This record gives sequence, C-alpha cells and structure tokens, in this order.
Amino acid sequence: SRREAKYDFAAVDFCLYWQSMSYLVLARKYRPQTFEDVVAQEHVTMTLRNALKNDRIGSAYLFCGPRGTGKTTIARILAKCVNCVEGPTDRPCGVCASCKEITSGTSLDVLEIDAASNTGVDDIRTLRENVRYLPTSGKKRIYIIDEVHRLSGSAFDALLKTLEEPPSHVMFMFATTEPLKVPETILSRTQRFDFRRVSVDDLSGHLKAIADKEGLTIDLPALNLLARKADGSVRDSLSLLDQIAAFAVDSIGEDDVVKALGLVDRQFLLDYTTAVAGADRVKVLQMTSRIFEQGIDVADFIQELLEHFRILMVLGSDPNTADMLNLNDSELPAYKEQVDYFSIGDLLRLMKIVSEVNSDLRSGLDERLVLEVAGVKMAELERTVRLEEILERLQQQGAGGAPDDTSDSPGLFGPPQKKNDQKVVEQGAETVPAPSEESPLYTRAINLPQLTNSWDGFLNYLRNSSRMLASQLRMAEVRAVKNNEIDLIFYASGEASMELVKKPDNLAMILRALREHFKANLTLKIGIDREKEHPTDLSDMKKREKIDPEKLLSGSPRLKMLVEKVNGEIIGIKKITDK
Repeated sequence: SRREAKYDFAAVDFCLYWQSMSYLVLARKYRPQTFEDVVAQEHVTMTLRNALKNDRIGSAYLFCGPRGTGKTTIARILAKCVNCVEGPTDRPCGVCASCKEITSGTSLDVLEIDAASNTGVDDIRTLRENVRYLPTSGKKRIYIIDEVHRLSGSAFDALLKTLEEPPSHVMFMFATTEPLKVPETILSRTQRFDFRRVSVDDLSGHLKAIADKEGLTIDLPALNLLARKADGSVRDSLSLLDQIAAFAVDSIGEDDVVKALGLVDRQFLLDYTTAVAGADRVKVLQMTSRIFEQGIDVADFIQELLEHFRILMVLGSDPNTADMLNLNDSELPAYKEQVDYFSIGDLLRLMKIVSEVNSDLRSGLDERLVLEVAGVKMAELERTVRLEEILERLQQQGAGGAPDDTSDSPGLFGPPQKKNDQKVVEQGAETVPAPSEESPLYTRAINLPQLTNSWDGFLNYLRNSSRMLASQLRMAEVRAVKNNEIDLIFYASGEASMELVKKPDNLAMILRALREHFKANLTLKIGIDREKEHPTDLSDMKKREKIDPEKLLSGSPRLKMLVEKVNGEIIGIKKITDK
C-alpha cells in the first residue's frame, strides 16, 4: 500500500542518515590498503611485491604472527593485487570494481572464512566443491581462512588434497597466531611468512601520524606508553588511541593514558623495585595499598612487574642487549640505574615469586593478601650466593691465607683490591684505594637502595667510634654500589673532609664499621665531584656573607693564636645566629 511504501522510504532514509553519522573506529579507518601502508613488515611486503612483479605467485600462503600485525590485511592487499584490472601488480589501483569490492568485503571472488566457527569437515567439503567454479569477474578465486589452526584434524585431511593440486584459478591464504598447531602436511604445501611484533618506536611513529591526521595533541611519553601497552599489535594500539581520544578531549599526556586505561605507571614500577631492592617492607606494603586505591588492575600490575624484571635481567646479562627490548632512548637510563640492584640469580627468583602470584589469584585467594605476601617475600629475599664462591673463600681462610687480591673476577665478597690500583671516577674525581686487609666471611651482597636506606643508621653507628668521621662523611654522597664496592663522592666544598677520610687509620675505621654494620665485605672508592655543591651550601649560599679567612685571622689575634697553636687551618665559615 501507499502507506507501507512511505514507511519503507522513511526507513531507508533513516538508515542512510545513521550510516553517515556513525563513527568509524581508527583501526578500520586507517587499515592499510597498499603494501606501502603496512607498518614494520617489510620482509613480507618486499617478497610479495617481487613475486608479483616477476609473475611468481604461489597457490597457497601461510601468514603467521601475533595478533594485530597485519596478517589478514596483507592477505586482502595481495588479493587486490591479483584481481585488480591492472593486475597482477604490486600497486593495485584501488578504484576498479574488483578493488572496491575486496576493500568493502563484498567481492564474490574473495571469500573470507573464520576457521574458529567453521571447524568441521563438512565445511571444508563444501569448500572443495566450490573451488571448481571459476571466478565471476576477477582473475582468481581466493580463499582467506583466518585462524586456520582451529580446523579439526579431519578438516585438515579434507583440505589436503585440494591444497596439493588446486585448480589454476584458485588461491589459498591462511592466517594463524599458532603455527605449531598447523599440521606439517599443510605447512609443506604453503609459502610461510612470519610476521614480527612491531617495535615501540615504529608504533609510536604510526600513532603520531594518525593522531596528527585526527587533530589530536599527544605527547611522546603518552605515545610510548600506548605503544608499549599494545605489545607489538598495530590494531591494539589504535584501539587504545581511540579510547584515550574519548577520555582526553584537548591534549593527551602520559597521566591521561595511565588514568584512562588503569595502567601501571613506569615510575611506580621503578619505585616498587627500589623498595624491594632496599628491603623496605613498609614501603612495599604502602605501594601495594596504592594499587587498590588507584584501581590498578592486579593482573596488569603482575604482568608489568614481570616485564620490568625481565628488562633488568636482559640488561644485566649484557648492556649491549638493549636492542632486544621495546624501549626508547629516553626510558633506558632509568632501567640501567637499577641493573646493579640485583644479580641474575636474584632476578630469576623474584620472577618466580611474581609468576606464582598468577596461580594464587586463579585459585580464588584474596588479591590484596596475595600481593602483600608476595611483596614482603620479595623484600625479605636473601641475595643469591654461589656455593663455589663460599667453598673457595672457606678454603682460603682454612689455609690461613687472605682472599686472593690478584683475582680479576669480582665475587660476592666485594671487588678485587690490587695494591696501588686506583680507579677513575667520572667528572674528574680523584680516587684512593681502600687498604687491603683480611675480611670476615660475610656472604651478603649490598645494593644501592639498601645502602641509602641505612646510610643514616650507619653514620649513627660510626659516631660511637668517631663522631668526627661521621660528621665528615655527611659531606659526601653514595653515588653507586656495584659488586659491594661503594662509590663515595664528596661535594666540591668537602675536599678537606675527603683528605681527612683518606688517611689510612681513618679509612680502616670506616671500612671496619661498614662491614660490621651491613654484615658485608664492602670496599670504598672515594672521589670528589668539583662541579657539585653540597645541598646545604646551595640553599644557604645567598644568605651567607663572603668572608676572607686571611682577613678574619688578621682581625682576630685570639683566633689566629688558636689556629697556630693547633697547627690547623680554616676550612669553612658558618654564620651562627641566636634565635
């Protein structure tokens, strides 16, 4: 009737209006349409383009790799290259009927099959019957089977004969994330291409280009965090960018990404690792509480912490292995600073503790309890000691001799101390060797967080032996600790304090106190940084009056007599005011 016809036209108009107003997600909007648009898979695209140019197109291809790296996308592009009116070509026109139909997914000659929902042998038998038909308009009849590993064994058997002797007008393209589940009989009849995870730098650059096209303002740390969270998947990174764009309207920063996605901030992981390394149980528990207060996903935190320890393990094995990690140049220094906190054995044990948290969470235990127990266990973890080193040390002491000072291999008991061996410190600092003496059999390894957390306690302990030396050491900072060797650097204004500490008797007393307090065979490397002032000096510099010591002595005979009587010198002037 007229009324029904009017209603139908209104429905059509509404559908067209809704389609024009609907939002197209970035992953679909910016899906690559040519080989040049594919991100970081040049080893695949170059081979396929050369095959197209030289007319060496195969009958079956297998695309393997992680999700979101372009397997199905390249299969569609290859299909366009084959069926384009100008094809076979490595640059499809994109405007012919065949190219448009393949792009929109309506081509009768390019059939996409989801193996996850078509796993049975009957589905493959139907496919075998259909391959006999010639293409309708294109040059090839192309079957793209996604997640091909989900096919049943009988389905693979049914596909085998067709795959071995396919008709000349048929091409097969398989995509899978688990190639090990594909039978060898299928693998041997296909050309296999392995797709790589996209690096953080490549993903960041791709996201930046798309953000510029979309008019989004996003800073580099936010891009790097999105790229790292995507774990090498271009599709996942675009989905995350879509989500962030809806959260932060004007500009997107790293904090916006953390809040919107409930991610773990990189600085949080660094601080948590420092607390674990410093055996700071209280801080570990406080940071665990923050995980729940801020709504951080526990599973995400566990995964990120495991990845954090993995990065430290890789860098600790060899500093030149940084290219194996998905990190940019701005992130590496923070990780390299923590490399010396743990030995490789310590990191393996820490990773085992974190891995066990996943199984505990699956068993239904309380998340907070599991994280608190794991955190305290990691903070209380005794450092790894190699049995060979202990036996060697016992044999040396049993023979009545001191440890071998000529050994070139640093052990758990501190670095080797060669006589008159002076090391060089950065920034022109001067160094002195620690006095060589036989040390007790301590098996503890000390890292920087442990030392800095207990440094004030050590200075209080040293005050019992020498108040003067304890006060002089406050003019220095602990710059680094490696292999139980403390890099102690005095500030520019602490040269007199350094010379006092370097005296053999004083240095021996400090070393003895260090070893007794920390129960570790520690050694010292002392230097001075002439470019860095003491923090107190910097804060009081504007308040102080510049007083010439010589002028002060000439104006005060009593002070001059005191200095001459003790054969001393003025090393600093401090103005004291009564309050």
